[in-house]
Amino acid sequence: MAITSADLQTALGTNPLDPQVLRAFEPSQGTGQQWLIRGGAVHKGRTRFVNTTAADNAATQAASVLTALAAT
Repeated sequence: MAITSADLQTALGTNPLDPQVLRAFEPSQGTGQQWLIRGGAVHKGRTRFVNTTAADNAATQAASVLTALAAT
């Protein structure tokens, strides 16, 4: 089951300096989820569009998001 934006934000952290979920895109078909994420203080100036697997839990999706933010 897909996670919500709030679930992902909680996994990323709720401090204003943590990465922020700007938008969630729920595909009408398939098993993926898509997110628009701002990097926060650690990944300052980075905004990424990240694809994750909807079946994964929030912690696993957060790890995917953080990996994408760290990539150049």
